[in-house]
Amino acid sequence: MFYPNRQVLGDQLAEKLTQFKGTDSIIFCLKKSSLVSCIELAAHLHAYVYILQYAEIQDPFDVTRTLGAITQNGDFVLNPTISRGEYEYIAMDFMSVIEERKRDAFSQINSMEDPNPNFDLAAFNNRNILLFADILSSQIQIEVALHILKSYRPALIAGVCGNITSEISDKFNIETDGVTYMDILPNTFFDDDHYFDQPDNFTEEQKIKMANNISLYWA
Repeated sequence: MFYPNRQVLGDQLAEKLTQFKGTDSIIFCLKKSSLVSCIELAAHLHAYVYILQYAEIQDPFDVTRTLGAITQNGDFVLNPTISRGEYEYIAMDFMSVIEERKRDAFSQINSMEDPNPNFDLAAFNNRNILLFADILSSQIQIEVALHILKSYRPALIAGVCGNITSEISDKFNIETDGVTYMDILPNTFFDDDHYFDQPDNFTEEQKIKMANNISLYWA
């Protein structure tokens, strides 16, 4: 499915999620590239926005694959497509490389500005959490988000997406209390912008600022 722009996608998803309007829900934005759609959706639902910040680590055994990710507090989250046994097999030969990449990833995160400077993570307790991306074809973002949320007690965790691959849709169905999407793709080899006629004209810094401002508006 294709969309005129990301704002239109946010509008269309809002029509499917009216049950969350005015409920103090939190939209957990899984990708910074999805922020324009996320902000549009948040404006309709009067929701808060939390932006996922993490750094990926490539598999030293297969550089085309993501081994896992480092969170803002330094936790390592294994790519869910890699079993623990496979990870241990890779680590036998590449443990020093993996540990160095973990340190580099954590240093990278610390050098970046916090995209949620005014957000109290305790707000995840007793609220509806919408895990959101406009286009989603990777499981790692979901896995990192769920790792963060396991320290809290959300009332509900739902998956929300524009275009989603069938594999990711299955993961959302297993890991969350429900999923809302516009279209399921068998697979995709295109980047996210391919599905929008008009480009995103905001810088990442501008999008983060808008997301923070809309969260402050509802506070």
